[in-house]
Amino acid sequence: MQIIKYGYGKNGRMEFLYDKFPQSKVLLSPIKGYLFVKSVRWNRDDPVVTSEDLEEMEWLANDVMETLEFYESRKNARKQIR
Repeated sequence: MQIIKYGYGKNGRMEFLYDKFPQSKVLLSPIKGYLFVKSVRWNRDDPVVTSEDLEEMEWLANDVMETLEFYESRKNARKQIR
């Protein structure tokens, strides 16, 4: 999956379009130095979005915004709790 385009929305949120879901707008919100998926404005013409897709979207967005270090430290902390 790749990012087609992204931009800034309201209240600090960011809007992303991904090549796997070109008709669905993905809204990501900043929290503690990284971005996470807030919602997906899913279009019926696109495939169903899975939890693995959401995680990949977050990873790609954080990579582009250079916040991947914060995102990965969060993911590692969650794995240690489990």
